[in-house]
Amino acid sequence: MTTAGTTRRTFLRTSAAAALAIPYVSSARAAGKELVFVGFGGTYQEGQSKAYFEPFERETGTKIIQTSGVELAKLRAQVQSKNVEWDLMTLPDRQRYTAIQDGLLTPLDYGVIDKGDILPEVVTEYSIGHVIVTMQLVYSTNFYKPGNGPKGWADFWNLQFPGTRGMYNAPAYVLEIALLADGVPKDKLYPLDIGRALKSLDWIKKSLVWWTQFPQPGVMLNSGEITMTPWTRGIAQLLAGDKVGVLYQDAILSYEGWTVPKGARNAELAMQFINFALAPQRQAALTDHIAFGPTNRKALPLVDPKVAKWLASNPEHWSKGVLLSGDWWGPNLQKATEQWNEWRLI
Repeated sequence: MTTAGTTRRTFLRTSAAAALAIPYVSSARAAGKELVFVGFGGTYQEGQSKAYFEPFERETGTKIIQTSGVELAKLRAQVQSKNVEWDLMTLPDRQRYTAIQDGLLTPLDYGVIDKGDILPEVVTEYSIGHVIVTMQLVYSTNFYKPGNGPKGWADFWNLQFPGTRGMYNAPAYVLEIALLADGVPKDKLYPLDIGRALKSLDWIKKSLVWWTQFPQPGVMLNSGEITMTPWTRGIAQLLAGDKVGVLYQDAILSYEGWTVPKGARNAELAMQFINFALAPQRQAALTDHIAFGPTNRKALPLVDPKVAKWLASNPEHWSKGVLLSGDWWGPNLQKATEQWNEWRLI
């Protein structure tokens, strides 16, 4: 069904896209170049195809070859062999540090890439964020009646509060949540006190139902196996019509950024694509396919209002969360994972 809001958004996106098309056509189409992109597959990459890749191909004549399986080990092998197959990657911020330390990325060209309207927290020398993901408390509204659901991590940690708790079986996000539940202020989280976080988790460890794959909590919440859990896909579940509620206070925010591998054959064209994909109408188009928050501050007015009000980068929610520190996780991931695995065995 077409609404007035949809017509306005379509007009704005189309008009802006037309303005952007001219600079690319003359250079990229004439060269007949290709870009090789590696992503995470699934519905996320399908959404990227519709919002980013197909429009770029139409407007520039550039062929984008897609693959999936973002792994730093694969990238390292390509860079070391000087046979880099990928031109463009999307990389979670917590992997950025390692990629830089290992010399696997090319500095972004901010002479080509316009960062003016991008959230400054996600702009770095080697990566620029394009989606915001939130690990937030998600709960079943089938189980909790209106007004009786959890109000924050304190309720999750309070075993007198009713319900069955699910938990992600990995240290990233969870250590931050455990420290917040233990009273650590948001601005004092880093460097993370791993020992304190694990002691905090000791309080609820025996009451947790563990999950490892991000689609699992949706099934578990719908079936009643769990009634609340930290999760990154609660907004999508809610928009799909499932009976869930989501909280934004003290949610852990993270981002994925566009990056260009060191030695990429078509690095210059990759920079042009990144600039194209960061445009507000392109980021807004992605929200038609997956409920991740745009990083361009001019994108939110172009998003369906029914969706925009839930997205993590909405200013109303952004200020309530905590941005996960990739600069901390990069050098500390191995140590944190080892301590996490030892703790899980106790």
